[in-house]
Amino acid sequence: MAPVSESSDFYYGSRLLSPLVPILGLSIDQINFLVCQLVAMAIGIPFRNMLDPRSTSPRVRHAVELLLGIALVLFCFGSQIIHLFIQASLGYVLLQFIGQKWMPVSVFVVAMGYLAWCHIHRMILDYGGYTLDITGPLMISVQKITVVAFGLNDGKNREEKDLNPNQKSKAIREMPDLLTYYSYIFSFHNVMCGPLVFYKDYCAFIDGSCYTSNSENSNNKDIPSPKEVFLQKLVTVVILGALMMMEPFIAPWSRMKDDDFLYNTTWIYRNFYLLCSMTMHRPMYYFAWKLGELVNNSCGLGFSGYDDKGNSKWDLLDNVKIYQLETCTSLKVNVDSWNVTTAHWLRYSVYERCPASIATWAVFIISAFWHGFYPGYYMAFLTAALFTTAARLVRRNIRPYFLQSTVHTNFYDFITFWFTRFANSYFILSFVLLETKYSIPLYGSLFWWLHLLSFGAIVYYNFLQRIIFPVKKDKASKSS
Repeated sequence: MAPVSESSDFYYGSRLLSPLVPILGLSIDQINFLVCQLVAMAIGIPFRNMLDPRSTSPRVRHAVELLLGIALVLFCFGSQIIHLFIQASLGYVLLQFIGQKWMPVSVFVVAMGYLAWCHIHRMILDYGGYTLDITGPLMISVQKITVVAFGLNDGKNREEKDLNPNQKSKAIREMPDLLTYYSYIFSFHNVMCGPLVFYKDYCAFIDGSCYTSNSENSNNKDIPSPKEVFLQKLVTVVILGALMMMEPFIAPWSRMKDDDFLYNTTWIYRNFYLLCSMTMHRPMYYFAWKLGELVNNSCGLGFSGYDDKGNSKWDLLDNVKIYQLETCTSLKVNVDSWNVTTAHWLRYSVYERCPASIATWAVFIISAFWHGFYPGYYMAFLTAALFTTAARLVRRNIRPYFLQSTVHTNFYDFITFWFTRFANSYFILSFVLLETKYSIPLYGSLFWWLHLLSFGAIVYYNFLQRIIFPVKKDKASKSS
C-alpha cells in the first residue's frame, strides 16, 4: 500500500498517532485501522466475560456495541462516519415504507447506489490511491442492509414452501427496532472490515441463543471459550503479517507495469513471475480477513455449534480457507474459498434471486460493482466468470476419462492444480493493477493464453462438439 502524505486532505481520520508513522513505516490510515482492530479485540474480551448474555440484557449489549462502534469509526474515519449513518438510515426507511413487492430490490439498489457514489467520490479525490476510507465499512454495510431486506421479505412476504433451505434459515419474522438495527450495522468488532455476519446470527450472538441451541452435544453447558482458536488465529495473523511485508523484496507486483518486464523478458518468465508475485500478494488479504475473524472471535462472535465430540466450533465467520485455496485442483473451490462470507452474501442476495441462465454472470458483475469502478475490477471478475464457466465444462467432459486408475487421477489432479494456480493469479492481476493501461499490455505480453483457452473450451463444448461428434440416438432411446 502506498503511504498517504501527512498533508493530504483525503484522509479524514484522527492524526493523533502521526508520530508513529516514521517509526512503523506505515501510513496514518493504516496505523489507525490496525489500532482500531487491536482495540476492538482487546475490548472484546471483557465484553464477552463481563457483559455475557447470561447476565446482561440484549438491549444493553446492543447499546454497548453501537456506542463503541461509533467511537472506533469516528477515530479511524472522522467526519466520513456520516455516510455510514446516511446509508443505513436510507435502508431503514425503505424497510419501513416501501411495499413488499419492491422493498428488497429498492433497498439493494439504494444501498449499492450510495456506495457507488462514495466510490466515485473517492476516485475523484484519490484516483489510484490506497488510502483507507469509509468505503470499506460501507461495503460491509451494504451486505448487512441487503440481507435484512431479503430476510424480511422471505420471513414476512413469501410462503415458506417457496423458500429454499438457505432462505428459510435466514428469514426474519419481525422488523428490527432502531437500536438493534444500528447495533448490527455499527457493531464495534465487525464495522471496520467485517466479515459479514447474517442478521439472525448476530441477534443469536447478542441474546446468547447461539450458545444454547446445540448444548445437548456439548460436554460443557457454560458459554464456550474461543481461547484455543483465538491463539491459533493470532499466530496465523502474525505469520501472514510477516509474509505480507516480504512481497516488495521478493516479487513486487508493481514491476509488472514496467516496459522492461513486458518487452525484455521471456513469456515463461513473465508467467512464473506473475504466479510468484500474486502468490506473495495474497497474504495481504489473508491478513485483513484473519484479523477480522480474530477480532470477532475475541468477543464471542463466530461460534457455530459443537462437533461430534462436544468440542466448540468457531468457523461461522471464517472468511478464507487458506490451505484449501492454495492446494485445490478446482477453480470453483478456489473461488469458493476466497472471501467466503461475501460469497455467501452474493449467493443469498443475487444468485438465488436471478434466473438460472444469468445467475453466475450476475454474481460476478455485482461483485465488481460492489468493489468500485476501476476497470481492472470488471476485467478481473469477467475473466473469473469466463474461467469458471470453462473450467466447469472441462471438468464435466474431461475428468471422467481420468478416473480409471489412481495414476490417471493423480495426473489429472497435478495438471488441474497448476492450471488453477495460474488461473487464480492470471485473473486477479487486473484487480491489483486497477487500470486497463497496465492490465491490457500485461495480458498482451502473456498472449492472452488463458482467455483464449477458456473461450475455446466454451465454444467447443457448447457448439462445435455437437457438429464434430453428433450424438446418434440408438434404438432404445428412440423407442423410449
